[in-house]
Amino acid sequence: SRNRLLLACGAAAGVSSGFNAPLSGVYFALEVVQAALPTISIPTYTQDSNGISTESNSSKIVLPQQSFSSNQGSIAAILISSILAALVARVLLGNELALELLTYEIKTPLAELPLYIGLGISCGVVSVIFTEVAKLFKAIFDGKVGSQTVRDSFSAIPAAVLPIIGGFACGIVGLFYPEVLFFGYETLNRLLSDDNRLSTELLLSLLAAKTFATAVAASSGLVGGTFAPSLFLGGMVGASFHNIACETFTAFNIPETISTSSGLLFDLAGVPVYSIVGAASVLAAIFRAPLTASLLLFEITRDYDVLLPLLASAGVASLVSDILEAKVEQAIEQQY
Repeated sequence: SRNRLLLACGAAAGVSSGFNAPLSGVYFALEVVQAALPTISIPTYTQDSNGISTESNSSKIVLPQQSFSSNQGSIAAILISSILAALVARVLLGNELALELLTYEIKTPLAELPLYIGLGISCGVVSVIFTEVAKLFKAIFDGKVGSQTVRDSFSAIPAAVLPIIGGFACGIVGLFYPEVLFFGYETLNRLLSDDNRLSTELLLSLLAAKTFATAVAASSGLVGGTFAPSLFLGGMVGASFHNIACETFTAFNIPETISTSSGLLFDLAGVPVYSIVGAASVLAAIFRAPLTASLLLFEITRDYDVLLPLLASAGVASLVSDILEAKVEQAIEQQY
């Protein structure tokens, strides 16, 4: 119980200090970490007359899934950890953020709502593809799928050598697409600055390269996670979606800004908005945490106008991801 609480406090502090977002750190612990700690049973052992320990079938220690939100002491500990981490980060780093969102405008969020819902659907599909690719590479490195030669080869490789293979594969990808290496925040910040708009072809290539590199790295045992990569993937999806929307409007001679004498009816937001909404949506879909993702990007932008697009897109992405993953699992069960 105490170790689980310490784990939640550490996760909250990490998100809080990494993104200067203490509220998101708290919600990450309550929404993601809590769900990742299921009920477990620990067997107990008894000694017989010969002093030999044997597992007892009648007595087990059960650690139920802990609800941090229902325990005042747990909430206080998570809050204090998150706040202190943010304070220390600000003292040492100032108000510098990992993601730097410059000036942007969302003039007609209600009129653009169908586009944000479409972006949420796209992000949900991408999150499922990423999850399934990661599972596939994990099974390959474990020697469970592929041809018999592939299975025998990976089964015979020592566990200590697998990260070397993963690092070599990621290095090759990095030679062609260096933007996908490490966190990828520099590339995201380029999108958020709106100074240099990347082509749709490059964005989709970076999306595929990052998916492959992250899946291989995680499956081979390299140090890393999926939190920062999910933001990168979402940024690429959002920027690509914006580019495709602009090209579609141009093809059908639809103006990106529509106004009448009574006021502005529609104004397509820029790449930074769709990138930040896409980042939140993929994060929400992968971690099943729409509130955490929305709050994280809201704390970064500090703009109430972005809440409607964030909540709509992140909620739809999570829903689509749940539906598709259930169908994929059902198809796999029927196949075997």
